[in-house]
Amino acid sequence: MTHPRTQIRNAAVARLGQSLTSPPAAPTYRTAAGPRVFAGRLMPVEEPELPAIVVHTRDTERNTERSPSHWNGFEQRECILSIVCVAQSFDNIDDDLDDMTEQVEAALQSWEISGFESVEVMYQDTSSQDPDFDGSLATGAAVIRYTVTYRKPYRDTPNPYVVCDDEPLEQSGAYPGGRITCDGQSGAACPVGNATITANGEELT
Repeated sequence: MTHPRTQIRNAAVARLGQSLTSPPAAPTYRTAAGPRVFAGRLMPVEEPELPAIVVHTRDTERNTERSPSHWNGFEQRECILSIVCVAQSFDNIDDDLDDMTEQVEAALQSWEISGFESVEVMYQDTSSQDPDFDGSLATGAAVIRYTVTYRKPYRDTPNPYVVCDDEPLEQSGAYPGGRITCDGQSGAACPVGNATITANGEELT
């Protein structure tokens, strides 16, 4: 199963690098970076590739909610999506970066990930890095951060009453504080009807 962060990164790359025209018309893109949008790139972006955008999800991820059933549910998580805009300019690097960040914000305001519509994207902040100069040519970067909220399956199993054959049933997901054991797909099923289960000298119905 593909991790939601991977889906989020790939969807952001597809959105920001998308052409708005169809052949044979000349391509028009959402940002000045055109199709030069990369996910998780570690290698430096070289001059022939600029302007460009690099998408990361490296910041701290946190859990904000868990479904109360504790099985066959979800964890709601937040991660930080960082959009790094890199540009070069002989004139005004700040203006060029401002233009790119404005284009990125416009592209993500109505963004939905197909098949992953529960995702919520909230602008967080923008920071700029001091430019590097090569003669009169300046290279700079601006980082736009978004908080992305999504849901990830938790204890995903078709039967919450699964337990390993050599462990007591009260340790399964059938009871408060219990757990899903083995692979979540095998083991003994919880009795039904009028069955009585005894654990530590006490009856559990």
